[in-house]
Amino acid sequence: MKVLIVEDSIFVQKLLTKLIVDHIPECEIQIANNGEQGYNLFKEFQPDFITTDLLMPGLNGQEMLRTIRETDSNVKIIILSADIQKTTRDEVEMLGISGFLNKPLTAEKATTMIQLIQAAYHAE
Repeated sequence: MKVLIVEDSIFVQKLLTKLIVDHIPECEIQIANNGEQGYNLFKEFQPDFITTDLLMPGLNGQEMLRTIRETDSNVKIIILSADIQKTTRDEVEMLGISGFLNKPLTAEKATTMIQLIQAAYHAE
């Protein structure tokens, strides 16, 4: 299983990487610092799963998601963001996401994220 983490916070990158590796050790992980890097890595790495922030410099998470969905409607995507506006959430949900978790990442939200990734992994 391949997971792409798109996140501009190095702290959150490390937290998510450790969380995923601890629960799904066979997982291969790539990290992007913004939406543009995320999209380029998506094309190159072809992940099964993407976790992304929405609020990032340059190409934001919403724009990256929209661009990815133009060519791939199957990759599973979880949004992890401090952007809690209903309009934003509605828009990304229309683009077909697997989950939306608000920051900060708590133990409960981390468990939910791992369950979503594992469910997608076992569904294949």
